[in-house]
This record gives sequence, C-alpha cells and structure tokens, in this order.
Amino acid sequence: MKSIKVIIAATLLILVSCERSAKKNNDKKITKINNEQANKSVDMVAIRRLIEEQKDVETEENEPEKPYKLSENDFAICRDIIAEGLKESGYKFISEEDFNKKLFIIFKITPYANCDMVSSKSSHITLFGKAMDGSKNTRLQNQYDLYNYTENLFIVQSEKFLTQTFLVKDLVKINGNSINIILPKFIIARNKYLFNDSKTALSWLIKNDKEFLRRLVSNFGYDKEEMVNQLVLEDVYEEYSNPNHNMTEKIVEIFFKKNCEGKLQIQEGLLNFVSRHTSKDDDRYIYSLGNYLDYLFKDDKDLIFNEPPMKNFSIEEKAKIVAFVANVESQAFYRFKPLNRSSTWRNATTSLYYISASHPEILEIIKKNDYYHLSDLKDVIEGLQFKNEH
Repeated sequence: MKSIKVIIAATLLILVSCERSAKKNNDKKITKINNEQANKSVDMVAIRRLIEEQKDVETEENEPEKPYKLSENDFAICRDIIAEGLKESGYKFISEEDFNKKLFIIFKITPYANCDMVSSKSSHITLFGKAMDGSKNTRLQNQYDLYNYTENLFIVQSEKFLTQTFLVKDLVKINGNSINIILPKFIIARNKYLFNDSKTALSWLIKNDKEFLRRLVSNFGYDKEEMVNQLVLEDVYEEYSNPNHNMTEKIVEIFFKKNCEGKLQIQEGLLNFVSRHTSKDDDRYIYSLGNYLDYLFKDDKDLIFNEPPMKNFSIEEKAKIVAFVANVESQAFYRFKPLNRSSTWRNATTSLYYISASHPEILEIIKKNDYYHLSDLKDVIEGLQFKNEH
C-alpha cells in the first residue's frame, strides 16, 4: 500500500510545555512535527475522522452496537505515524541488506516468508501471535485486530521497523492545528535494540518488557544475546519446575523447533549458554536436556509438550538433536560427576549412552554425518570413557 501522505494546515511549533511533558512521562516519547520536518505528513482531517470511527472498536470495556473493524488502512496510517515518531526519537533506519540479515538472525525468516504463523506482503510481514482456531484464514481475517486479542507483530519492510496494531488516539495528540506523536516507549526500545543494537534500549527492555524478550527467544529463536538468554531460560525454568507440575524437560522446546520452512532449528546460542553456566553444583539445564531426549523415542502420555517430540521430528532430526545435546551434556557429565553432590549429577551415566544402547541407529547416523562437525562430540564418542560405558 502506498504511504499515506499528510498535509498539515499550519506550521507546528515545539512548545516548552510539550518538552516538559515528555520529560515527565517515562512510558511515552512525544514528538511535535511540522510540514518542513516530516517525511510523511499527517492528514489532520483523516486523523480526526479515524479517531472518531475507532471509538467503535470493540474492547473489553467497549461493546458498541455496530463495532468498527480495524483494517489494513487503519494499520497503514498508524504505520506512517510510528515511522515518523521513530525518526524523531533518534531511531536509525538501516539498509536493506542489513535489515534482511536482521530478519534472519532475529526472526529466522526471509523477506518473503510465508507459513502457518507468518504472512508476507510487499509492505509488511505479519508474525501471528495466537493460533486462534488453528486456521490461517481466520488469523488473516483478524490480523489487524488489537494486540490484546491477536498478539500479532508486524515487520514493516519499506521502512524497516517492528510494530503492532494501535488505535490512532494512542499514538497522537491533537492540539488545535498541531499534532504530537506520542509513541509508547516499548516501541522505541524494541526497534533501537533489535535494529540499532542499542544496549541502553536492551537495559530498558530487560526491566520493562520481559515478555517481549521471552517471545523473541521462545517463539522466534533469537539466541544471540547472553543477558536475554539468561533472563528467558531462568524464567521458563522457574515456570516449569513448579512443584505442582515439575516438567522441566518442557523448557527444551525452545532449544529445538521447526522454522517457517519446516526445517529443524537448533538454538546453539542457548546450548552454549548452558555449557558455560553448568557447574558441579548446577545441572538444572543439563538434566532437563537429558530428560527431553527420552521423549524423542516415547509417547508424550502426560501431554507435556505442545508438539510431541517423537512425532514432530524425523529419525535424522532426532539424531542431530541427540548429537547437540550430547555435545554439551557428556563433557559436563564426565567433568562434574566425580564431584557430584547428592542434589546434582544424579544420573548414573550419560543420555547418549542410554540412547545409543537402545537405539544404536542414532549413533550410526551421527557418525555418518561426521558428528555434525562437533569436534568435542567426536572426541567424546571415540574416547575411553564412553567406550567403557559400553
């Protein structure tokens, strides 16, 4: 869709009162723009009309007789407002090449990705949040509904930023002939961190937007930031180690999943984090990884997983998962088991030993694939300790 151009009736002035308001408000970024400053203007008449129409958007607090359905047009207007607000906030719009690299590193997708939970258009990519009734058609029909209902995110390819659906009234404030763009702080922080590599923005997100960071790791497979990996792994582990439902192996769902193309995606950044943070007194993640491998070869009778590992992966994919877990687990086991305390390193031997004994074909696939170029794993399998186990 073509960008919506805005014509502002009068030159907008930046007022001292607005500057003071911006300093007092920690959750919003307030920007005042004028004709000369803006790449895209905001059509004051269109904005006023849309604000009025959107009063009939259905929410938990508002149930109008004739609800107003948010559309791509609503999204496009908000998109242009957000783009201008980001620019005025100091966000730097990166090159096409860098942006495409970021798409793959952060979201594991290409600019043309299209699968069950991703839909691409020339102007933007929709990252669907909730599965709704399981039908992609339903998700498409409701993709511009409010975030509270869909949890959809949008990657705007033309101007290279990430956003979600907003009501116009939540982005602008009109004072006579002037307009203030008021962006939520989280939109600025997300974009500055993801696309401008801002550590200041990351610090803000860690304190104020943990659920988004968790979604980056759990849903999209982002694993390049040590602090985010730690935050998410500790949070998810605590959730699943609750005494009422101790199923810590469920945490491993975020280590191994299928990407948009249906291929196995291994979160090596998370595995490396586990390797670095395992000790003689802490085998939490190693223990969870080992338990998970068991479910690659047996039914999920307790319905622990969203997608049963035994059914979700082919035998070749299972072998690769076993290899990457063993590469982390075996070295730690041989190093720390002799130093074990009663509360750690309770298993008698490695998960690789159990699996290679009951499923010798897995070991053969690993060897056939040259140990997936995991030199440490090759040393383990060819070493005396592993041979002595057998």
